[in-house]
Amino acid sequence: MTRVLVLLVHGLDADTDPVRFNTVLDVLTDHAAHLEVLGPAAAALRLPGHGDEAALAETILDAVSGLTGADADIGIADTLLAATLAAADGRIVPPGGDTAFLAPRPLTDLVRTGLLAEQTAVTLHRLGIDTVGAFVDLEPAAVAERFGAAVRRAQALAATERERPLIPRAPSEDLAVHTEPDEPFGSVEQAAFAARPLAERLLSALAERNLACTRVTITAHAASGLTRMRTWAVDADTNAAGLARRVRWQLDGWLAAGGTDAISRLELAPAGVMGLLEAGRGLWESKNPALVQAERALRHAETLLGPGTVVRAQDAGGRDLIERLRLLPWDAVDRPEARGPWPGALVGPPPVLVDAEPVAVTDAAGAPVVCGARGTVSAAPAFLAPARGGRVPITAWAGPWPVTERWWGPGSRRYTRLQVVLADARAALLVCEDQQWTVAGWYG
Repeated sequence: MTRVLVLLVHGLDADTDPVRFNTVLDVLTDHAAHLEVLGPAAAALRLPGHGDEAALAETILDAVSGLTGADADIGIADTLLAATLAAADGRIVPPGGDTAFLAPRPLTDLVRTGLLAEQTAVTLHRLGIDTVGAFVDLEPAAVAERFGAAVRRAQALAATERERPLIPRAPSEDLAVHTEPDEPFGSVEQAAFAARPLAERLLSALAERNLACTRVTITAHAASGLTRMRTWAVDADTNAAGLARRVRWQLDGWLAAGGTDAISRLELAPAGVMGLLEAGRGLWESKNPALVQAERALRHAETLLGPGTVVRAQDAGGRDLIERLRLLPWDAVDRPEARGPWPGALVGPPPVLVDAEPVAVTDAAGAPVVCGARGTVSAAPAFLAPARGGRVPITAWAGPWPVTERWWGPGSRRYTRLQVVLADARAALLVCEDQQWTVAGWYG
């Protein structure tokens, strides 16, 4: 019986640091003939099911930390789902213990891994189903009838009745494509330029056979005779631009890390395929049509605007609104939230973040409202005057709340927050720093 090891690397991903991430993959390759890149900061490999797993995990973690300086966690279990969740906790699930490990976990874990849609989890919660165990105990036929085949597949995976294999079915040899330049590629830019038409040829060959690619193997043959190979997981509906971007990341990692000189031959081969009717399924083979359509639109936007231009926001923790906002590539794995506590943090639902808009705050007599050294205000705020002209009466206000950050160093900062309600029914968060008032955000 084989086991699955999942490695999650914190603060490092293939998009922003391909060299160090490639080093991580090299570490894993030393311990398994095949590994699968699950995402920009995660990879999985199969273990033989015997030996000291704890010692192996410790060896890999030490190697990753020593070679890259990055922190990582490892999870080991019988199934990919259990190993992925165990990696978040840095746990090794005993053989045969996946069911007991998964049963008490909240349903939100299945949402986080992409097995369940958030709305499905909300519906199950209203029915009193809050844990994986309770979800698994539901009658399978009733689940399929009420929620459909995708949720039934999720239930089967959560019950460990079936497993999502790391190695999809092998494609035929004639689907591989390659290019051999007259002069070897001496830079990433040259090789990446050739990767786009190569990706188009591969996807065209697959489409002619009504197939979609789920994993692609990138092989680079150096002029010196060295051969480098790496397999990446890709969405079944990936386009040529997305596939070429994966190739560029990998080549950047190989060439920048050294040891790989000019490339004399570049190959792309589908390491896993599925029929077009099956396409549109992600890591857990359960993407719904709405999600597939949304991801296709995002990829199209990124193709038009360029790599890294389509991002999403994640709460990163912190006191200030800017600190709490972290922008990630739309398809990136969420990074762990920085742990608090955050004394002086803004409580309650945050306002909509806007570019700092300078305003004037005055009292009833029209005199500027000034913040004191201890965070006090010189008078009750009565009017808010935007820089573009005019003024709006303030009907209610709360605060002020002074904040002092990093007082011990050169990056110290002192400012005061004030929440106001305006006569036109809008509410705003104001910040006074160096006696200048700005609108930090509007409450919807």
